[in-house]
Amino acid sequence: MEEEIETLQTTLIKLVKKKDKATLKELLATTPVIDVAEALDDFEDKKITLSVIRCAGSELGADIFAELNTDTQQSIISAFKDKEIVALLDESFADDIVDSLDEFPASIVDRVLKLAPKELRKDINFLLNYKENTAGSVMTTEYLVLRENLTAKEALEKIRSEGKKAETIYTVFVKDAKRNLIGTLNLDDLVFSKDTETVEEIMNRDFVTCHATDDQEIVANDFKRYDLNAMAVLNKDNKLVGVITIDDIVDVIVDEANEDIAKLNKVSNMETPYLETPIYKIILKCVPWIIVLMILQVFSTLILSSFEGEIAKLAILSIFTPLIMDAGGNSGGQTTTIIVRSLALGEFNKGDMKRAVWKEFRVASCIAAIVAVFSFGWLMFELGVGIVQINDPRLIGWDKRTLICLLVASTLFITILISRMIGVLLPFFARLIKKDPAVMCGPLTTTLVDIISLTTYFLLWVGIFRGLIL
Repeated sequence: MEEEIETLQTTLIKLVKKKDKATLKELLATTPVIDVAEALDDFEDKKITLSVIRCAGSELGADIFAELNTDTQQSIISAFKDKEIVALLDESFADDIVDSLDEFPASIVDRVLKLAPKELRKDINFLLNYKENTAGSVMTTEYLVLRENLTAKEALEKIRSEGKKAETIYTVFVKDAKRNLIGTLNLDDLVFSKDTETVEEIMNRDFVTCHATDDQEIVANDFKRYDLNAMAVLNKDNKLVGVITIDDIVDVIVDEANEDIAKLNKVSNMETPYLETPIYKIILKCVPWIIVLMILQVFSTLILSSFEGEIAKLAILSIFTPLIMDAGGNSGGQTTTIIVRSLALGEFNKGDMKRAVWKEFRVASCIAAIVAVFSFGWLMFELGVGIVQINDPRLIGWDKRTLICLLVASTLFITILISRMIGVLLPFFARLIKKDPAVMCGPLTTTLVDIISLTTYFLLWVGIFRGLIL
């Protein structure tokens, strides 16, 4: 794909410099809009970008403009004359414009709003009033509405005359005389119906809706659950105020996934691609989490310092500390990732926490047992071939070395069992207190498991194995 984009860039530059508008228009008409936008975003010389957008015409130019990054969009608006901006806005959807305005400086926002046609400006202001990451913030106000008493023939004629202005025609919405939403109508059902059948006879009465204040992630889960390509958005009075289309939901799913991955890895979410993000922003996003995790690790340091005397008595105890901490942290992190993902996808219903905990207990018991048995055998092998060398004369016999391996294996069994239970409980607890499981559970799981693994290790040593070995 990278080579294809580079080839496209070379062709665009060549055609612009030759002023071959006919060939350029033909190329733009036969190339996917997203590919053209990606090629234009990489141009340092924005004159090429301007020439391509102008040659594309208002309709195709608006489609390409919607896919460009914020910096390129700003440069276009700054360079365009008022007349050109008006033509671009006339062919744009309100929700696409709002997505761009959120990133623009105030001066450019003011210019766009002043130049926007009255109805479009009204729609933009309407959408801007909704809180970010809600259904209202991603919906569009360009949709088709039919009355229930229209015939199939009349409905198709209306779609032909008004469909170009709508973001989707594959699902249209049906209102009654009181402007209440009473159904949805799929285009294929309409096409294959008889001309004399009414919309009321053809429409779907069993349809899914959301409210403008609903979280966009919940809406995305409903799209997946009910296999939708569009969903009606209602206000607090249950009146239709907009629709959300599948292309908007795809963007939501990608954004939410990126956000969750970033949080699980203790990094603030990046709003722009890595190579386009200033260095200072990357530093500011990464450093706070590193410092927070360093502070949280003070508890592990306290435990190690509390058992400093025991480590001094038998130095080999310190050799296995990283192994135990890493195994526990990795195991707990696995469970946390699985549960957070399932919560994000809406796989758990009310009351499912007990089922999840019981299932994870059985999984954790099996994994802990397998790891404990393997680690016992592996450590015996390491001691046998000299990977781990023991110079302490008190540990010369194989009976003592076997006890050391048993200490580590026992610690791993308990640590993995507890760490996986923490991994399943923390996300549910986070959701209960209305915190984001992805951002809360990663650092907490790591810290708690480190504390538990070290405590278990040294308590087993002091309480059982010290007396058997020394």
